[in-house]
Amino acid sequence: MLPFPAALLEEFEDIIKDHVPDSVENDSDSKDEESVIQNANHLTLKDLLHSLEQRGLHPRGFFDEDAKVLQAELDKEHYENMESKRREKKEGKKLETSQRLFQQRKALTEIALREEDEEMKRNERMLEWFLLIQNGIVPLYCRISVNDLSARSLSRLLWDDTRIVSLDLSNLNLSDTSGAFIARMLRNNRSIVKLELGDNILGMQTCSTLAESLCINNVLQYLSLESNPFAKNGSEVAEALAAMIKTNKGLRYLSLWRCSIGAESGKLIAEAITYNAKLTCLDFGYNQWQCSDINLIKATLSKNGQAHQEELTQKLDFERKETEQRALVEQQEEEKQKAAVDLKWLEDQKVERAEERRVHMESAAEIQREVDHKCKEELLKMEQQRFEDEKRKSKKKKKKKSKSTKKVRTLTFHVLLCTLHMLTLCA
Repeated sequence: MLPFPAALLEEFEDIIKDHVPDSVENDSDSKDEESVIQNANHLTLKDLLHSLEQRGLHPRGFFDEDAKVLQAELDKEHYENMESKRREKKEGKKLETSQRLFQQRKALTEIALREEDEEMKRNERMLEWFLLIQNGIVPLYCRISVNDLSARSLSRLLWDDTRIVSLDLSNLNLSDTSGAFIARMLRNNRSIVKLELGDNILGMQTCSTLAESLCINNVLQYLSLESNPFAKNGSEVAEALAAMIKTNKGLRYLSLWRCSIGAESGKLIAEAITYNAKLTCLDFGYNQWQCSDINLIKATLSKNGQAHQEELTQKLDFERKETEQRALVEQQEEEKQKAAVDLKWLEDQKVERAEERRVHMESAAEIQREVDHKCKEELLKMEQQRFEDEKRKSKKKKKKKSKSTKKVRTLTFHVLLCTLHMLTLCA
């Protein structure tokens, strides 16, 4: 069985035909329990005075007059007592009937749900449609072939649907009760914009339910009821359609083509259209309406069409201005974002250049340190080389000096020898 909440079942419960009267009146007052009215003339003087005193009445001193006053009070009390009993009995019967109706309607609802469940088991294609609707993946534009049983389940499923925009249920031989279920669904559904119910067997119940639902629903714009036998219900259907047209403020197109609606009914519909400022197209062919009513309808629809065109123009102008304003705001926002991006880029470039300078300076300092280190090493090498050279030169000088000293000594020795020799010779 399809899992419909109890609250949702109550929304459609009153559509089910139970053939039980809504209230049961008392057949006649003769069935009420009879009670005897007390006769004041049969009371003693003491009892008469006591009864008057109990009711806050002052005796006049004449038995006949006092008895007449008391009798009027007794009659009034008796009438009020009988009315109270009748009222209690009526309320009891009404409560009993209401409880009986509730139980019977509940039983009929359970039977209807069981029939719908069996129909779902037989019709796999319909079950596929219902699964699509439950999972929210149904197409926007649907032509669903339902019968009187599956139409009831479909109505409950579409109660909260937000997906389907256009629903075609035309030429399916749907009964008036099934049409009432579809019409009741529109009370809560706010997604269907176009509904086609033409070529069915819809009647008074569907029209009256449509009138109730479209008092609330202003989303539906296209409704086709063409080729339905509305003539069977005559003025009752016309009154329901007129109420629907008067109260609804969303319909743009309504088709009543070939519904055999008579002249009197056409007059009611023509008068109702004068209260509707939204309807711009009414298809009423093959309905035998009077020329005066047709002219009134045409004039009203023409006025509505002009107002609608002006409304569309204003809406387009408003949307255009809104679009321009939005584009201007977006452009300003884009310029702000671009300026912010440029500013950020400049800041990033500044930071990047500063980082590059810092890296370059650190690199130059490192190179300078390396150069200084190499220079120091070179100087140390040069100093060491100079020191070694000086040391070598010093050694060479010492060696040369020792040789020259030796030579001097040798020469001195030779001179001495020569001197000695000369001295020897001289001696």
